[in-house]
Amino acid sequence: MKIYRVVVGPIQENCYIIKNEKTNEGIIVDPGDEGIKIMRTVREAGISKVTAIFITHGHGDHISALDEVKKATGAKVYMSRADAPMLRVWNSSLSYSVERDKNFDPPDAYFEDGETVTEAGMTFRIVATPGHTRGGVCIIGDGVVFCGDTVFLESIGRTDLPGGSYDDIINSIKNKLLPLPDDYTLLPGHGPETTIGWERRRNPFLQ
Repeated sequence: MKIYRVVVGPIQENCYIIKNEKTNEGIIVDPGDEGIKIMRTVREAGISKVTAIFITHGHGDHISALDEVKKATGAKVYMSRADAPMLRVWNSSLSYSVERDKNFDPPDAYFEDGETVTEAGMTFRIVATPGHTRGGVCIIGDGVVFCGDTVFLESIGRTDLPGGSYDDIINSIKNKLLPLPDDYTLLPGHGPETTIGWERRRNPFLQ
């Protein structure tokens, strides 16, 4: 597994591209904006086929390029059932894209808490982590967690937006993420990567 980070949009969202180096297939996580830039990175990475697009949560800064990327790849879109309505009510998705005229299809599949999903020859475990949104999820791979806006380096996701809950996000992090090994890398939706161990020791919200 090789992971590429593409920083996109006005508020610098982290879109991740995951490559299976054995098959050259790939997955896109949270195409937040600048679809042309994302697809250029896919090509430069030598990915021959994108089989899936994973959405950690429905805020606009994580989905603004979803329509472009899906059209370019034909990939299967996964997200939680709870956040899926945000694709239909565009203003509620808190778009930070300069292009407001968006038309998203419903997801092709829904993430379920605790399930495993295999795409592009790689297997991931899905854990529901409500708190930033009602339907936020984290996607756990081999030693890595795509954590959306649930947890950041020494911080946590906002809980003052619609569907947010401080108690829920703390419970999500403590019950779903902190049980993971300390050396697991956390890849958040904004800012630098961190680790489970670092956040366990240094995150002031978790002490």
